[in-house]
Amino acid sequence: MRRALRLASLGLGATAPNPSVGCVLVRAGRLIGEGRHRRCGAEHAEVAALQDARRRGADPRGATAYVTLAPCTRPGRQPPCAAVLVAAGVARVVAAIADPHQEDAGRFLPGINYAVGCGADVARQIHGGFLTRIHHGRPRITGKWAMTLDGCLAAVGGDSKWISTPAALALARRRRRAFDAIVVGSGTAAADDPQLLAVGARGHLDGAGPRRVVLGRDPRINEPAKLLAPAAAPLLVAADAAVLRARPWLGPHLIDQVDSHDPQAVAAWLGRLGCNDVLVEGGAQIHAAWLAAGLYDRLEIYLGTVALGGGLAVAIGGACARIAEGGAFVHEEAPRLIAGGVVLRLGRAAATASPRSAS
Repeated sequence: MRRALRLASLGLGATAPNPSVGCVLVRAGRLIGEGRHRRCGAEHAEVAALQDARRRGADPRGATAYVTLAPCTRPGRQPPCAAVLVAAGVARVVAAIADPHQEDAGRFLPGINYAVGCGADVARQIHGGFLTRIHHGRPRITGKWAMTLDGCLAAVGGDSKWISTPAALALARRRRRAFDAIVVGSGTAAADDPQLLAVGARGHLDGAGPRRVVLGRDPRINEPAKLLAPAAAPLLVAADAAVLRARPWLGPHLIDQVDSHDPQAVAAWLGRLGCNDVLVEGGAQIHAAWLAAGLYDRLEIYLGTVALGGGLAVAIGGACARIAEGGAFVHEEAPRLIAGGVVLRLGRAAATASPRSAS
């Protein structure tokens, strides 16, 4: 199951709206096939594992299939995996977690020994975006920022290059590959002129990466902004329709069916787009609004080693009056030391989840 979970983690950011599933086939204690779902519309993990077994000259009859999410039971772009496993003669299926989007897989696996629960905690982390969208109608949302030791995104004059180190920047760009969309505010888009591209498998910025979403009623994205570069990842700009008349170059990217100043509405819209995991990179007003709405399920913080003695705070506006009103977060993994800084990855503490979240 650990191998199946590792395979599943490799597909994050590439399979939405489907979950990124991994599957391993074992017979007589030997791995005979493995596979993962690589993109929406491609074969599912179970089918890929069966194909791999046959390429190796192995017969899957009598094997055990370890799969990170229960086999699907309904046909879609692909045939139902439960039926495929039955036809292949698999003797046992071990799923890490059930699929809330499907019927109980055990009913569709006649003659197969079926169990659920092995590796469940890790599987819930990997499939958390898919599960959040199915249960709550919105993606799992991660707030991300780089800040100084005294909690600033930038100096008083707006300078923020570079709070974190080149090593942290490289890590953050690789991490973008695990998300289906990256969200920034129009102020950040205008001030920083970012590309918001992920680093691909070959180590170069990848134009096939996650959607890039800019929020703001009057986004100041003017040619030749890097966001408008040809062959880049899809760009969506949530703004008033009047922007189209003032900035015709934004026409192909403009959407006006969502209130960019309403985090709940934007989150629901991203869910309707089929996004499972979304990374919100700020700036300060966006972070304040989404924190106040209780929408951050996780935080990814890059802590530099400089202190400014004052500057632009991580979140501006929408502050809580009392500490108890804030959302609490816990470490999802140990802090990571990188050259010239620390990376924190936190998840919302379930027992103290913010009551303000309507999701």
